[in-house]
Amino acid sequence: MKTDKRKTGSFLALLIQNYVGFTLTILCILALISAVINKGFERRLDLPSTSVLEENEGLLEAGSYDKFPYKKVLGKRGDFAVLDEDCKVVYKSSDEMETSFTAAELYCIPEMTLWEFTETTTFTNQEGKKQILVKRYGQIPSQDGEMYKETESFMILDENYKVLTNTMDFPAKRLGERELQYMTDSVSKKYGYQKHVFTGEDGRKYTAVFKYKKIDDPSYRQIVSALERLWLLTIPLYIIVVAVFVLKLNRKVKVPLTSLSRTITQYQQGEKPSNEYRGPNEFVEIGDDFVRLANRLNESEERRLKADRDKQKMLADISHDLKTPITVIQGYARAICDGMIPEERREQYLRTIYLKSSALNELINTFYEYSKLEHPDFSPTLKRENICEFAREYLAAKYNEIALAGFDLEVDIPEEPLFCDIDAQQFRRVFENIIANALRHNQEGTILRFKIAAEGNSIKITISDNGKGIPPEIADVIFEPFTVGDESRNSKQGTGLGLAIAKKIVKSHKGYISLSKKPEKGMSTEFIIWMKMGETLSET
Repeated sequence: MKTDKRKTGSFLALLIQNYVGFTLTILCILALISAVINKGFERRLDLPSTSVLEENEGLLEAGSYDKFPYKKVLGKRGDFAVLDEDCKVVYKSSDEMETSFTAAELYCIPEMTLWEFTETTTFTNQEGKKQILVKRYGQIPSQDGEMYKETESFMILDENYKVLTNTMDFPAKRLGERELQYMTDSVSKKYGYQKHVFTGEDGRKYTAVFKYKKIDDPSYRQIVSALERLWLLTIPLYIIVVAVFVLKLNRKVKVPLTSLSRTITQYQQGEKPSNEYRGPNEFVEIGDDFVRLANRLNESEERRLKADRDKQKMLADISHDLKTPITVIQGYARAICDGMIPEERREQYLRTIYLKSSALNELINTFYEYSKLEHPDFSPTLKRENICEFAREYLAAKYNEIALAGFDLEVDIPEEPLFCDIDAQQFRRVFENIIANALRHNQEGTILRFKIAAEGNSIKITISDNGKGIPPEIADVIFEPFTVGDESRNSKQGTGLGLAIAKKIVKSHKGYISLSKKPEKGMSTEFIIWMKMGETLSET
């Protein structure tokens, strides 16, 4: 199947493409803004960066403490110190960094690579004594080391910070105030502390204690305010993106509609419409459908104009065919009434009037017959007949007229019966009109041949002659009403309705009649009638 290159996909696909493009654009804008916001937070807040620590952990393990980029990890105002297993400081980044930490203090400092949060609650027990509940929420590595699981542990202290209950594995029986401050990140209002435990290349465990600058409330509010203003950019950006995609989609929809409008305008102006639009399948098909509709309307209009012309011609022809005998009858009758005709010629005039009135009556009957066949409610009264016997009886009755006209009749009708459903009176008219047409237009000595044969499930009736033939200029319209070979329409040629009536009768029998373009050898004119044997035959 040939592909229409004008079609670029369905309208649904166009909507999906624009929707997906719009969505991806919005997501990219949001991702960009989020990245800017995150970068702004990291730069303005100087928060500890776990990722930078993990990237440079090898420097700590190798003992290259002076090369460790602690400023990138902790921010510009951060410091760190490294302690061995005995809690002795082996390295510190500056003199401002503390140099003394106990094992209990190190335990209480949260691990930087793990999420940890500690909160305290003071309550009174049933004995009326004040106690402190310390809860720690955090994460610990799973057994495979690839995942983390959340943990929750707690301690209960008395009012002197003595440990009463402990699920944290705290290494002392009493929790000091500074240790509790480390645990709850309240040692200093300016600085926070986190740790990282690692194993050095010598196999010993070390603890890096990181000190970083906390963000104070005014600075935090300033940063949040700036970032909120940045988020406000999403509104104009969203409007711009929506406007761009609306204009783009509007153009994609407007172009085919403009093309269709142009096609309609062409049709209104009497030009031949054409659809050259390239785009979504539906719009191309709508344009093509309109062009086809316009062409059909043009064809319908041409048929209507032709029908009007045929109607005008029919009225003119009927008027002409009626006027001639009426004029003769009126003239002769007037002459007789005025006494202008001698007595010896009066009988001749009266006979002429009689013959002309008979011809006029036959003409009127012919017009009536044609108009009756034209009526939409007309249908023949079908009866099963042996078409061979029917044709023999008709030709026997017609033989004298054929012989008197000087024609030789050749008949080839099989003896075995061939049945089909016909209206005998109407079908006799078919034979009559074809043979009468041959007798009217050919000279004496013409051979008239009538032949019936069975072909498959059909019956073929052939009526031919070797006369002068039908002029080529009317051969294609021979079955149209009022078709005659000479425009003068003399009395010999008749009304031009005979073959038109024959065709309508055959068609009403669901048969088919045609003028053969290649008559059998020796014949110049050949009419072929096809009838379905025993039932009807649709015209093809």
